[in-house]
Amino acid sequence: MKITAKENISLLNLILETFPEVSVSKAKKMIIYGSISYKEAIIKSPEYMVGKGESVEYTKYSGGSHIAREKTDVPILYEDEYLIAVIKPSGVNVDASPNEKVKSLYALTKSYVKRKWGMRQNLFIVHEPQGDEAGICIFAKTKKAQETLKRNFHLSKREYNAIVSGKPKHKNDKLNLWLKRGSKNRIFLEKPQTEGAELCVIKYTTVENYDDYTHIVINPETYFPLQIRFILSHIGNPVVGDTRFGVRQVSANWLKMYLTKIELQHPATGKRLKIETSLPNTFMKVNLPIFAPSNEKNIKIENKEEDQ
Repeated sequence: MKITAKENISLLNLILETFPEVSVSKAKKMIIYGSISYKEAIIKSPEYMVGKGESVEYTKYSGGSHIAREKTDVPILYEDEYLIAVIKPSGVNVDASPNEKVKSLYALTKSYVKRKWGMRQNLFIVHEPQGDEAGICIFAKTKKAQETLKRNFHLSKREYNAIVSGKPKHKNDKLNLWLKRGSKNRIFLEKPQTEGAELCVIKYTTVENYDDYTHIVINPETYFPLQIRFILSHIGNPVVGDTRFGVRQVSANWLKMYLTKIELQHPATGKRLKIETSLPNTFMKVNLPIFAPSNEKNIKIENKEEDQ
């Protein structure tokens, strides 16, 4: 059965709209149990966003004991034989760290693949968000697919939602900074002619202003680790919960930055692949106070190392 979205909608709401007689719990089970597919790929995340005019395929689940083995602690957004896209929660590392108390996203995803297919499947990291960052994360299933995805990742179109401290000077803006990588994942603000400096560009659009913070949507035009957080902190509007570039923040918030959409070139077909998810329900919950008054003192001038 083909189901076509009349507007941009989450997969869960599309199922509830199509089958008004089912409960929310049952609708989630229909998704988690693998009854929904998109372009022949099983979609198991209720948060997956279906674009206006796009169609998913519904196949009635006939039951079976193997379902228990297919449950997973990590929401799966997209999966085929070349890659798998999952939702990374804030506070979970992509790769294992020494003496970790929480399983890495890599371990959780690999465990899911093993339970689903009954075999060991190597996974390869395509990009590695920081532990406090959240949203879409992609793994390749073959080394060749990883190499292709990493080589072209800078060409991908990404969209982040973020909540920043205060109110930016401009409602919408395009920001440019020359940044340079240092040792131990450090970042330096440099002049354009500095050897090794890279031009980093992000665009943001204001969604809504609140008393002490602002909800914005960010579209980076370049790929440089931590560029969004560094640039927003540099203009005096660090991301809420950012203890690296907004160290004077005193609120107990998870980092309020979430990768909600990515468009990239499929490593096998070469076609554009769009993966999108909705924001978690808790994303807009902000615990005040957001930051201390002297927060701007943490940003150092050109050619000085950023506080870690």
